[in-house]
Amino acid sequence: MQRALDFDKTPALGVPLPFFLNVPAFGLLAGLLATWAGPQAFSSRWTAQALALTHLWTLGILGSAMLGALIQILAVACNVPVTPARAVARTVHALLTLGTLSLAAGFLWWAPWAWTSAVILLGLTFGLYLAALGRALWAHRTQVYKGAREILVPVRGALLALALAVAMGLVMAAALSLGLALPEWVGGHVLWGLLGWGGLLLMGMSFQLLPIFQLTELYPKPLTRWLPLLIPGLLLAWTALDATAGLPRLMLETVELLLAGAYVTWIAASLHRLATRKRPTAEPTTLFWFAGLISLLACAPAWVWLRHGQAAQAAMVLGVLLIVGGLGAIVHGMLYKIVPFLLWKHAQDAMVIPSRDPGQARVYLKVLPKMAAYIPERPARLHWALYVLMVSSWTLAAAGWTPAGQAAGPLLLACAALLAWNLGGALRLYRRTLRAMAALPHHAAAARSSADPR
Repeated sequence: MQRALDFDKTPALGVPLPFFLNVPAFGLLAGLLATWAGPQAFSSRWTAQALALTHLWTLGILGSAMLGALIQILAVACNVPVTPARAVARTVHALLTLGTLSLAAGFLWWAPWAWTSAVILLGLTFGLYLAALGRALWAHRTQVYKGAREILVPVRGALLALALAVAMGLVMAAALSLGLALPEWVGGHVLWGLLGWGGLLLMGMSFQLLPIFQLTELYPKPLTRWLPLLIPGLLLAWTALDATAGLPRLMLETVELLLAGAYVTWIAASLHRLATRKRPTAEPTTLFWFAGLISLLACAPAWVWLRHGQAAQAAMVLGVLLIVGGLGAIVHGMLYKIVPFLLWKHAQDAMVIPSRDPGQARVYLKVLPKMAAYIPERPARLHWALYVLMVSSWTLAAAGWTPAGQAAGPLLLACAALLAWNLGGALRLYRRTLRAMAALPHHAAAARSSADPR
């Protein structure tokens, strides 16, 4: 595995940043909806409010962050740049934002125009994104960095899963817009979207990011080699069994059990690496990783409860643990690592240091903040604590406890507002730094032009 990242291949700041800023924006929208709906949003996964909340999370919060991060990681870790990065990113970001809002409106108002808009906008979103990444992967297949296979194999599987999940979702949304009967694809849509796209991408990122940023040991080679191949195979087997009538239910449950076992193996390996990391103190990103992995681990007993219990809320609890507690926590934690680094990196790139004036570097360093200054540890830790409390309230609300359902929305609002404040503070510091650098003598005009993040 490649232990280093080639940060010279980092895309322009305007490529991933708008996707990352969608996370608190859609968090605020989801928080407002959950506050307005209250416990009713958790009474069943089929209520309009629950469906709208689910897609605000999966597309607006998780989807935005994952689409932006993947463009970044393919360039710096694999030498697979997406081109033209700015045009693709801007178009995909705009379409995804509008499409997610249309889809949520469709669930809330059950309006044909909203479903139609969502199908068109989201179809264009993911069609363009998948085409751009597929083209990049093919065009740069011979220039991929040695050791990047551990990332590319799960990424390819994740993109395949995303294509299948999106196709199923678009067909179902189109059926709703036309008033037709829904195809029985909900289970496949959920599995390919969460365990395929979300799970495989997260797994691939962990193989690279935990050893580098958390100073952990490398994952075992058999795990990195076979799990990203086994999981898509199991998902295909599940889809085939689910579509075949007359087979014993035990066959489908066996495949589900193997899927759970594959992910539990990865989670256990990840927790072990985090627990034995060489970095002595647990930074906020580490804490979010722990919270997310523990939530994902708790999905295993929730699945047993769903399959063999009589509780109507089991599916709700499983969904909350997977989306809000697992994927959501890790995505939020990675923002506290990625965003400060990108701002620090692009501020450094704004320096203009002629070879004839090496002392200019010392002048710049006096106004360049350290990476840790962009988001101080204390507010990031506060956000982690608040996020854990929010996940607990959503889980209890999903289990049917009414007071937790009343607190779930306000707690998400508080989490999203704090994240927006922390990210906003980092951006304000970045822009103050650019202005201070531009005001330095001799190189003001050059610094301004090279620091433009757009």
